[in-house]
Amino acid sequence: MKIRIKLILFITLLAIVPIVIINLYSYNRFVSTSDELNQVSTMNVTGNQAESINFYFEDIIASAKELASSDVVRTYTEQSNLAEFVISEDDESYIEVSNKFNTLAECNSSLEKIMIINNSGMIIASTNELDTGKSMSNYKGLFNLASSNNGISSFFIGGENNNTPVFIVAKAIYSYDSKVLGIVYHLYNTSYLQNLVNSSNYNKYTTAVIMDNTGHILEYPYKTIRSYTEDENLKGASAVLRNVINSDSYDPIFNYGEGKNERTIFISSVPACKWAVIAATNDINLNKEISRNTNSQRNLSIIMIILSCVAMVVFVIFFTRPVYDIIKVFQKKQKGDSNARFDIRSNDEFRLIGKAFNNLFDDVFESEQRYRTIVEITNNIIFEVNFNKDTVFVSKNFNKQFSYRAKDDSVKESFLYKLRIHKDDKDRYLTDLDRVLGPANTMQGEYRVKSIYGDFIWVMIKATKFFNRDEMPTKIVGVIMDIDKEKRSEMHLLQRASYDALTQLLNRETFIKTLDAEIESSAHKKSLDAMMFIDLDDFKFFNDEYGHACGDEVLKFVADTLKEVCFERGFAGRLGGDEFVACLTNLTLYGDSGKVAQEVIDILGNGFISESTGLRLSIKASIGIAFLRESGKNSEEIIAAADEAMYNIKKHGKSAYAYAKSPQKQGVGDLDGMDSLDIL
Repeated sequence: MKIRIKLILFITLLAIVPIVIINLYSYNRFVSTSDELNQVSTMNVTGNQAESINFYFEDIIASAKELASSDVVRTYTEQSNLAEFVISEDDESYIEVSNKFNTLAECNSSLEKIMIINNSGMIIASTNELDTGKSMSNYKGLFNLASSNNGISSFFIGGENNNTPVFIVAKAIYSYDSKVLGIVYHLYNTSYLQNLVNSSNYNKYTTAVIMDNTGHILEYPYKTIRSYTEDENLKGASAVLRNVINSDSYDPIFNYGEGKNERTIFISSVPACKWAVIAATNDINLNKEISRNTNSQRNLSIIMIILSCVAMVVFVIFFTRPVYDIIKVFQKKQKGDSNARFDIRSNDEFRLIGKAFNNLFDDVFESEQRYRTIVEITNNIIFEVNFNKDTVFVSKNFNKQFSYRAKDDSVKESFLYKLRIHKDDKDRYLTDLDRVLGPANTMQGEYRVKSIYGDFIWVMIKATKFFNRDEMPTKIVGVIMDIDKEKRSEMHLLQRASYDALTQLLNRETFIKTLDAEIESSAHKKSLDAMMFIDLDDFKFFNDEYGHACGDEVLKFVADTLKEVCFERGFAGRLGGDEFVACLTNLTLYGDSGKVAQEVIDILGNGFISESTGLRLSIKASIGIAFLRESGKNSEEIIAAADEAMYNIKKHGKSAYAYAKSPQKQGVGDLDGMDSLDIL
């Protein structure tokens, strides 16, 4: 048999048969799995939307909370509740509050209005000066809103033109003794949320809306606010959507309807509030589209097979010998013979082909070496800032880890300013970036950045600035290295070394080190700080009566109580067994420490439901209080003083607190005349 025939049969078997098999398999597989793939894709898009909305809400909640907890807002609101208070635009507190308003409004284009409302319902500050001094008719409802659903309302028609959907974020303003002084009121329009719904990559048979915690839905473009029971795509899913609003238990994907009304509903909740992203797919139209696509694929496959057969016959007829030689050289190359080359002794066109292939092999060899080198050095992300062109270049592997796509190559639109940095690292990152873009010559730092998968990973960013002959900066070359595994391992080791394994409070050694540092700080700042020694009363009863699992639950509950009480007040630790300690910093009055101790006793007395026993267990504790600058010179003496006060409680009935010694009068105390050991 001639070689041409053999080659035709060989190529046919080698190419056409696998093509047929692969196409038949792909066709059947495509038909059987297309619906599943569409569900996965739609659910992923819906989940990404919900995550973006949740991130947006976390930002605006944090913004409102930060404003409500600022000292100037707290002080100004407290003053406004006094009878003699008068609003003055020249007042320094009013000016400072107004500046904070302007800063927040500039950072978020969706923020339409900010107001502060005191306990009598009077608007004491607003981005709209015409509102200042007016009375808020529904201010009591705002106070209720601040304590529910993270302070986020459902959306309603309002805004500047009173014809667009808006929502409210309300946060209570607390005094230093935890009394409500007023409300911070943020009014947002829904343009960002509408654009987010519009920008999602759904198929053309899927529509998406945002549903708030009352069942109202928001779509793009905005038409009108209506209930999900009125929407054509959702009114058949009322039972499930009611569960979304009223509970945390519901099916994220479900079907309803028949015939032309058959729909698949996808639901992704927004954890920051009881909102949800809902997508509805018209299954009938989608299946028709899938069927059309599969028919097109099948027809295209047949055409491709026919064209391939014709091309192979032509190829074999006219190029049998060159192909044969090429195959032999390729076979040698595949076996690792880098010296394999074409014999170029002939004077026909094959000589040119041989030369071209030999040159190609040489270039491929060099390119392969170059490519390997590049791959080795570009596991990390490389970027370059060009000062002359005001542009930023970043290597393609950036897209494998981060999802941001710049509108253009400018510095301000680049990933440098658009990366989603963790809120705890953002200020430090922006400071480091501004320095290297300004006076500094280098940048090096570790930051948490949101990845393409939605989680925060640790990266190290290093950058160096280059200069021309005139000592003018021309570019910055930098690298982004993924150090997440190493950083988390380091943090895990630090966590294990510093925290008690059962309660996750500071262990004895770490607490004492932290207390020593606080003693030095207290002496330097002349601040009022106290330490509580907490010993559980009759803890042995829980272990003997219900077992050690119940005892561990008691210890964890005590630890959680101390974490809650000491949050933003100080720090807590476990010395061992049922002995706990807590340090309260920057107290205003001596008696504040007693109030905190009584709060701990009350919370523990209310108890908790034990998972191991199913019973509500009430816990009693004796607490000794020592002041850092009055009770000793070091941590050992202060702990001993608090311990002694605690044991005195044990002798006098337990479940109370006592001070280790009478503090000296410093003009701010409220415990004058107290004996060296007072029991309260």
